Amino acid sequence: MGTPKTYHNPINGEYTKILESAADTNGEYTFLEVSLMPGGGNPPHYHTKFTEEFIAVKGLLGIQYEKQDIHLKPGESRLVPIRTVHRFFNDSDEEIVFRIILRKGQPGFENFIKTLFGLVNDGKTTKRQTPKNPLHAALLLRWGDTYLKNPFFYLLTPFAGLAYFLAKVTKTDTKLQNKYCR
Repeated sequence: MGTPKTYHNPINGEYTKILESAADTNGEYTFLEVSLMPGGGNPPHYHTKFTEEFIAVKGLLGIQYEKQDIHLKPGESRLVPIRTVHRFFNDSDEEIVFRIILRKGQPGFENFIKTLFGLVNDGKTTKRQTPKNPLHAALLLRWGDTYLKNPFFYLLTPFAGLAYFLAKVTKTDTKLQNKYCR
């Protein structure tokens, strides 16, 4: 693998590099490096197919772990088990850097990052990073195995399967992958 490409999300001030993809590790893990600007972060969510290990590299990494906020100093790590509600954030006044190991490797999550950040940069999401096209949203949630922890998401869950089906039938998945994941 050559030099990892950096994907930028200007809404939350995040820069993510895929240091080692699932393909690079024969599916054992996906290894990411994230730089996060002050005030940046993501919404509370959980995953059903993989664990995430967060490793602080520079600055103080904020992690909401269930209902508790914790802060990791460089060199410290926290494993987030499957189905554990979590999020990361930067509540400091300087850029932070951390790494994430997803076990098992997650090519779908890799496509989730590439596509979401691409849609954000193309102005095709809301300010909360929700794709304006519901078919895009359904694909991203499925690829990222990401379940948002908010009441609105639970109301939409029954329709997500239908939207995902429509996205496959209309080849929206192929179009997004061709545009953002190559």
